[in-house]
Amino acid sequence: MKRTLIVTGIAVLAIVLTVFVFQRNQSGPDLQVWSKLSRLEGVKKADFEGQHVLLHFWAKWCEPCAEEIPGLVRFAEKVGASKKLKVLAVSLDPKLEDSLEILPEKGKRLPPQFVLALDADHSVAESLGSWQYPETYLVAPDGTILEKWIGPQQWQKQEIIDYFLSRLP
Repeated sequence: MKRTLIVTGIAVLAIVLTVFVFQRNQSGPDLQVWSKLSRLEGVKKADFEGQHVLLHFWAKWCEPCAEEIPGLVRFAEKVGASKKLKVLAVSLDPKLEDSLEILPEKGKRLPPQFVLALDADHSVAESLGSWQYPETYLVAPDGTILEKWIGPQQWQKQEIIDYFLSRLP
């Protein structure tokens, strides 16, 4: 009986510590989102200063991603224009040119709130724990990850637009 209580106590303590460490690593400036994102060519923290970022991992070879991306571009144009929000769409394709093929107008007229980057070796995505694409993070200006969505979203739905319009300053 005493041994069972000790083992149970140790197990509970291990779970509590694991949850604490996991939560600490998943939120707050300790995550160092910007140091990871700065590994991507052309991405500088200064370009996103004072703004929330919708960090989106996607690829042309991912069918749900390909279906979702035009709606995300329209979302960036609609919500980003009225709020301090930029969409950082990180392609996981081998070359950026591959990604451009499925963007509206092959990426020639992307809104300024939609920034395209490349993570061909998936190192940045994996460093954030992303592996089920598409995956999207809402990142606060200080680098805190506020939310994460796995799988495609219906970015054009009014409920989603209203959610972001009400949540962001």
